[in-house]
Amino acid sequence: MALRDAINEEMVPGPRVLASCRKLTPPGGQAVRLNHAVAEPILEQEFLQVSSADEARKAVREDLFYGADLIKVVADADNRFVAPQEMKAIVEEAHRSGVKVAVHATSVTGIQTAVDAGVDSIEHGDDVTDEQLKAMHDKGIFFDLTQTFYGSRLRNLLEKSIVLSPELKQELEAYQKGQSQVAPALIQRVLKSGVKYAIGSDMWFSYPGKTRGQATAIMFDAMRELGLSPIDIVRASTINAAELIGWQDKVGVIEPGKYADIIAISGDPLQDITELERVRFVMKGGAVVKNEVEKK
Repeated sequence: MALRDAINEEMVPGPRVLASCRKLTPPGGQAVRLNHAVAEPILEQEFLQVSSADEARKAVREDLFYGADLIKVVADADNRFVAPQEMKAIVEEAHRSGVKVAVHATSVTGIQTAVDAGVDSIEHGDDVTDEQLKAMHDKGIFFDLTQTFYGSRLRNLLEKSIVLSPELKQELEAYQKGQSQVAPALIQRVLKSGVKYAIGSDMWFSYPGKTRGQATAIMFDAMRELGLSPIDIVRASTINAAELIGWQDKVGVIEPGKYADIIAISGDPLQDITELERVRFVMKGGAVVKNEVEKK
């Protein structure tokens, strides 16, 4: 939130940011392995833990007090779940204030809790069923596809960061083999369902040799390998993404009345989607931020 405000006040350069502040989670936060004797102060920096509907409402109000643009919820983490009544309270409180609710959900249970509560988007959705996709379609809930590490991408990243043990190499090989069947099938089911979708990077790693933006851009080719057409990838990351965050009146297309946020590349992304990894020109709000295009 502080970074967003600093960018908006032109204290530092940066992109447009919608900040969710601390994530709402089941007790214990998300995917953490901490010594219980010292865990609580660390968890409090990252998460707002909820164990009842009243705590859920209070957590939403606290994030909004600190300036959250949206509410982010972790529906499931290590077999711990936000309860249905808690999720409903979160959505009711957030929507009352006119902000959207984005939910990390990978399991059938977590996804169902989010769908039943009427959230605005579901991130990841690994184990989503066809019945849940239909319900998402009927309710207008967005599916945020995040298979950035498809193929050997996760292993490539880790090899740049650490020395892989034989055990970890085996785990990565098993993960890659499993994803080679599961992930493309998920994409096809999402497309067949007609549910609204966007793509996100889920790039929470530090990627050696790349800025966060450069690391994020590897998602485009991953989505191509998974079966999305180049035009659908472009739409999912612009027009669709703008609608997901509720900014369709501001960004996503180039037309009068919207922010003049424009990038340029040298080649045709419909022929080679990896061109989007090599941005040559950036304009934000009509001001040129980067220009590597040769002047003729």
